[in-house]
Amino acid sequence: MECTLKYPPASLRLKGIGKVLECLHVSARILNPLEDLQVLLKDLLPRYISLRDPRVEFSENEQIGDSYIIYKYHILDRNTFVASCRAVLRSRILLSVICTVDSSQEPRLTTRAVEPSTEPKLQRGPIPSNSPRGQRYIDDFVIYRILGSPVVDPDSWRFRVEGLVANPLTLSFEDVLSLSRAAVVRDFHCVTGWSVASVKWEGVRLRLIAEMAGVKEGARWVYMEGLDGYSSVVPLEDFLSDEALLVLAINGRPLTHEQGFPARIFIPHLYGWKGVKWVHRIEFRENYLDGFWEALGYHQRGNVFLEERFKVGSSLR
Repeated sequence: MECTLKYPPASLRLKGIGKVLECLHVSARILNPLEDLQVLLKDLLPRYISLRDPRVEFSENEQIGDSYIIYKYHILDRNTFVASCRAVLRSRILLSVICTVDSSQEPRLTTRAVEPSTEPKLQRGPIPSNSPRGQRYIDDFVIYRILGSPVVDPDSWRFRVEGLVANPLTLSFEDVLSLSRAAVVRDFHCVTGWSVASVKWEGVRLRLIAEMAGVKEGARWVYMEGLDGYSSVVPLEDFLSDEALLVLAINGRPLTHEQGFPARIFIPHLYGWKGVKWVHRIEFRENYLDGFWEALGYHQRGNVFLEERFKVGSSLR
């Protein structure tokens, strides 16, 4: 098991998380998940946090798609909450363990946190049009507000394009509305296992925005931020795909506030958590940087048709 104590993105710090312990390349068979994982966590955590009388309490498990289960635990020390842990299993094989350390516990860390530097090795493959594995279709969207709903003033909203670009952009809502529009009809896929079929997405091709900014050689990732503090990251090649949009309307109607007005990201072949709502900033980067869910163990890219739900060891890809 390879574990790294990392600094979380700003979006997780908003939730009171001070550090993230990420353990990948596990590949361990778990026969009795509730018992075995408690033993594993009780042994693992004291290596990174100074614990006097640790207790591991099972919280809940969550089925993700057809194949994955997340087991969630609370870590207490002398009845004081210190961390939450998520263990991802697939067919009783432990893929990863992610623990978030409460910011109040930072002085008790026994290992110094580092900035993440390892570049993920992404499997390449086609983007088929058939229904992806592990998804179930429902009639309408489930709305998530993981960091709440921001106050949005379209008159003062600005869309900034920064990083490895020749021409940094700051676009007003009127500027964005004046750009050439495109529309696609594609399904929406949530990583938790639900999908909505045949949604019409209208907006500006992300490729056009990249061309306007003049992306420099060396850019490999695009980091995206919303007004609520949420963030995500995608490989440049996915950001530049033909149907990737800065969305302004859904099913013929302008975005509502809960849908991410004034603009959101949509990349059809990636899971929905990559589609940042209320997006206001994108940064073209050379190096990978976790966003909100990526820091909690979700995949660096999230290709629906390769079922890239979670970060896993290379031997299990």
